Formats: sequence, structure tokens, C-alpha cells
Amino acid sequence: MSVNKYKIVKSAIGKQIDLPIEMKWDFSERDQAIDTYQGEVLDELIGLPNDFELSRFSHSQYVATNNVDILTKINYEFYFFDTGDTINNSTSWHNSYLYEDFTKQDVYYFSKPFTKSFFKLDFYDTPNESNQKNYFSIILPVQQGDFETVTISTFLQNVQIRKPKMGLDFVGDKEGFFIYWLRENFYININEFYMSAKFFNARRGIFVNMMNRPQSIFSASGNYYTFNKANYFYYKVSLNYPSKTYEVYDTITGLRVGTDVSSINWYEYLNP
Repeated sequence: MSVNKYKIVKSAIGKQIDLPIEMKWDFSERDQAIDTYQGEVLDELIGLPNDFELSRFSHSQYVATNNVDILTKINYEFYFFDTGDTINNSTSWHNSYLYEDFTKQDVYYFSKPFTKSFFKLDFYDTPNESNQKNYFSIILPVQQGDFETVTISTFLQNVQIRKPKMGLDFVGDKEGFFIYWLRENFYININEFYMSAKFFNARRGIFVNMMNRPQSIFSASGNYYTFNKANYFYYKVSLNYPSKTYEVYDTITGLRVGTDVSSINWYEYLNP
């Protein structure tokens, strides 16, 4: 048996004895460890909280055609088909509500069939209709937009009525200018959407599909209904998370649109 021998010498100076004995406190901070473990188990069972806070994305700045002004306005133009014309004529589509079963009086006096109508922009994760998901939509009311001059009576002066040409910005007509989307992309990592357009005609109670080119461009082949819908029914919308802005691109040319150089044009689609 081996033991440690300690010799204690009486001294008038030293009053303290250091004994090299190891001590372990196994139960110290046991309560804190249990609390930590409980928290880890709960996180594993119910998951960590996700940030679903929304941010407001505005249209990205661009240089105006005068090469001086910096603009943020996003420009839309909607064209409706004149049923009296033919589908192979590019001039058969007009930027006016008067070719969508509305009279001049309907538009000027804001009749219910007109004011209950609206444009609906849907944003998908892919242009492939077989597996796409619609994540959000934007409504553009007919009460905003530019004007055209018409005559509603031989006894009155010419009046101005709304036309489906909209310049949306921070001020003025701004309904539909902002995109509201998740502040962070941790939960849904998407920064590109594909935008389609429809017009709800409240007089007829139907949605009118729209495309980014008039069907007259297919007149050479005569195949007005057999084309790649992924190219002609959408525009691509790109979100910039750091600056909280967005830009819109043509799905065929890849060029930016929505500026004062090139509007986002939509044309009524004619079903076969």
C-alpha cells in the first residue's frame, strides 16, 4: 500500500496548508444542462421559427431616353383585339377599352361593369404550366392610367377617358407598382418569377388571357395557336434582395422592359 507522506513543520510564518487533493463536482450546473437539453429537443420537434416578414420591392432605377433623368416608373400597355379585323393583321390590337365591349359612356362615367373590371398579374416560379406554382398576384385597377380623347355627344366638347396604358411610380398612379415579397430568402429561395397577365371583363364575367406579342407574328406559318407558351405568355421578373428592387425582362429577347424605352406590352389572346 502506497500512501503520500506529508510533513508538517511548525513555523511562525506559514499559516496555510495546501493539500493536493483532486475534487470533482459532478452535479454542478446540472439544472442548466437539463434546461439546455429541453430547448434542443423542442427545437428538433417543432422546428426553428422562420422569418415570414414581407419587404416592399420597388422598380429599379434606369436612365431616361434623354440620358439625363433617372426614373423608377414602370410602364404597362394593354392591347385589345378589334373583332372587326383579322388575326393576321398587327394593327388589329388597340390600346383602348373601347375594343373590349365598353362604350365611351361606360369609361367616362365609370359605370359598374367598367369599374369592376381589372388586370390581374400572376407571378409563377416557372413558365412551365405543368408544374408551376402561383406565389402571389397583383391587381391593376382600370381607374388609373393615361387618357385618350373621345366624343360622347355632338352637343358636348370632347372628353378624356382612361386608356389601358399605365405608368406606375412612387407617386401618382402607384397601385401595382410595388412587389411585396419575403424579406429573407431562407425559407423560399426564389429571386426570379414569371409574370402572366389576364383582364377580367366584369360586363361579360370572364377572364381574357394576354400574351407578350400579338398573334399576327405567326401569320407566315398560319399556326396562330401552336407556339411555345413559356416564351409568349410571360415576362421574367428578377428580384434584388440587397437593394429591395426588381427588374422585368422579355422572355424572348432577354432585354429589360418596363422602362420609357420599352414598355411591358400585353396583347389579348384569341382562343382557337
